Amino acid sequence: MRLLARKIWKLFYGVAILFLMNSMNATAVDLKAYTEEWPPYNFLNGKDVTGISTDILRTACINANLHCEFQLVPWTRAYKTVQETKNTLIYTIARIPAREGQFVWIGPILPRTTWVYVRAELANEIHTLKDLDKFKVGAIRAEASLTELLEAGVSKSAIRIFNSNSDEMRMLKSGQIDAVVNTEIGMAMNQQQYDIPAGKLIKLIKLYDGGSLYFGMNLGSDPTLIEKLQSSVDKLRREGKMNAIVQRYTKPH
Repeated sequence: MRLLARKIWKLFYGVAILFLMNSMNATAVDLKAYTEEWPPYNFLNGKDVTGISTDILRTACINANLHCEFQLVPWTRAYKTVQETKNTLIYTIARIPAREGQFVWIGPILPRTTWVYVRAELANEIHTLKDLDKFKVGAIRAEASLTELLEAGVSKSAIRIFNSNSDEMRMLKSGQIDAVVNTEIGMAMNQQQYDIPAGKLIKLIKLYDGGSLYFGMNLGSDPTLIEKLQSSVDKLRREGKMNAIVQRYTKPH
C-alpha cells in the first residue's frame, strides 16, 4: 500500500508540475506594445488601452496565439523603449523615410493623410505652409508631423512642442496655439473629446499624403514573432476585419 501511495503521489506531483509549467508558459508575454494617447487610434478607456490600432493589434495577437501586453506612455518614452528592447512594438506610427531603418515595419494598418487645422478666425491669413511662421503651431515631440512641418519649411520658432495629444488639444482650445496637424479621423475624435465646436477649426492645408500607419517592432526582435504578427495583420486586412474595426470607431452614432 505504501509503495502504491508513493507511486500515486509521484504521479500527482509530476502532473502538478507539468500543469504549473504550462500555466506559466501560457501567461508568458510574447510581445510588449507601447503607444501614446492619440484618439481614436490609441487611448485609455478607464484603465484599458483601446482604439482602432489597439483593437487591430489585439485581434492580430489573439489570432496568432500571441500573448501581448499594452502600455500607454509618452511618445518619446515609447520610442526609446522599443528601439532598445527586443520583442517590443510601438504604435500607431507613421512610416516615413527618416524612420525607415529604425524599426521592422508590421502593416500597413491604416492610410495616413495629415492636414493643418487652424483656428477659424485666422484662416484668411494663412495661404501657404510658410505663412504658419507668423503663428504658433502645435506639434508633439518626436512625431512624424513635427519632422514634416520642418521639412516643409515651417520655422522652428513657430512650432510649440508638446509631450502629449491632450496637452496640445488643451492649448488649442484655450487659444494659446493657432494650428495643429492631424488626420481627419484623429481631429474629429479630438473635437468631440475636448468639446471643440466644428466651426472653431478649419481644415486648411494638406501637409502629407500617400503615407501609411504601421506597427514598428524592435530591429532585434524574434523573426518568428515578426512573421506571425505580419501574417495575422495581413489576414485581418484580407478578410475585411480591419475595416470593420475602423467602422466601430468612425461611423456616426
